Amino acid sequence: MESICQALYDLLICKIVIQKETIGEAKKIGKVTKWLKKPQAAIAKITDASLKISSNVFLVNENNAYCQSAVVQSIQINSKAVDEIEATNEIEIGLKFDINTRSGLNLYIFI
Repeated sequence: MESICQALYDLLICKIVIQKETIGEAKKIGKVTKWLKKPQAAIAKITDASLKISSNVFLVNENNAYCQSAVVQSIQINSKAVDEIEATNEIEIGLKFDINTRSGLNLYIFI
């Protein structure tokens, strides 16, 4: 029963994020290109976005309606920790979230 509830929750959140994108209240800022099991961190490419520690993001795969909300716990650029980032061009960064994730997921934020 818990698995069914989680699947329905993921589907609902995914639909909300996609709907908010169509009306300009959310935007895709990048993609997780690699997931590192140790230290449980993601390598992501982001564009045209501001992120800081404690930012809420959504990890989304539109093809299978997978979506999870995550909180950014740390950010690294060129292996150096930073508290926030302002990306105008595509940049590769390291992100640690409060949850485990996987590669291939798109990153969204509410605006």
